[in-house]
Amino acid sequence: MEASGQPFAGAKILLVEDDPQAVGILEPILISKGFSVAVARDGVEGLEKVRLLSPDILLLDVNMPRMDGIELCRRIKSEDSIRLTPVVMLTALSDLEKKLEALEAGADDFVNKPYNTVELVTRIKSLLKVKYLNEQLDSAEAVLFSMARAIEAKDSYTQGHVERVSKLAVRLGNHLGLSDEENDALRKGGILHDIGKIGVPDKILNKAGPLTTEERKIIRMHPDQGSVICEKLKSIRGAIPVIRHHHERMDGTGYPDHLSGQEIPLVARVMTVVDIFDALTTTRSYRKHLPREVALEIMWEEAKKGWWDKEVLAEFATMLKATDKAEEVSSAAT
Repeated sequence: MEASGQPFAGAKILLVEDDPQAVGILEPILISKGFSVAVARDGVEGLEKVRLLSPDILLLDVNMPRMDGIELCRRIKSEDSIRLTPVVMLTALSDLEKKLEALEAGADDFVNKPYNTVELVTRIKSLLKVKYLNEQLDSAEAVLFSMARAIEAKDSYTQGHVERVSKLAVRLGNHLGLSDEENDALRKGGILHDIGKIGVPDKILNKAGPLTTEERKIIRMHPDQGSVICEKLKSIRGAIPVIRHHHERMDGTGYPDHLSGQEIPLVARVMTVVDIFDALTTTRSYRKHLPREVALEIMWEEAKKGWWDKEVLAEFATMLKATDKAEEVSSAAT
């Protein structure tokens, strides 16, 4: 983003504005400051160009035909692939209600018409800096996610496990009505929950027979090692309870911290149920996959022993049944 001696020179700005006169004033100003500018005439065209051009920042007029700036902002902030794109609302309105509505839609900043060039450019550069830092965090996350998948790939039997667990955990989180932050922890924790196995020798990971006492000790180090690997990255800190505590048991016999009952974070209890279910219903080096009904029976027996959260397990079983019914209805309709 930095070139020609100007910070963020060449950064792509999408200006969504239906007033040709306003475009005629603002576009040359932005180009003179070294930015690359694309223009859309309303919210519908703006959404198309956001997806097509992947701009670095958006300048949105509030009042536009077909789709106004607030609705466009709401759409952008609801799509994972573009939600981190900074949005600046351009408005001549002094209506507090409209500004609050834009903030609720996810707007990052406001600039009032007529524009103060210095203020506008300063705010754009400030938001671009934040976006750049967020992208650096995303890059660090991507490295960890790639590492987690590489570890999984060492065992042909577990390939796809982290993706399945991540998606299923988020489904269960939504079913339980968990917050966006908790579901984000489940999504990231699902991918990274076994990353600590990077320190486990392949011969132990892929062993077909029972593990020795010493081998079990090594395996049981992976939640602690995984949390240490991930704890420095702020964007993943919410997933640390999932990574560290997904092998705890409700009766305190789990590891690494021997937590019990409500001491175990809810997101970790959710992950445990999903992780165990996927392990039982997929083929591993030491046994063939089990039918879903058998896997749930085993999990209920273990829950009665005090291992798993019975309430979470019950909701998980309910969710699976609801999915089955929905699929049956869909099949019958076709």
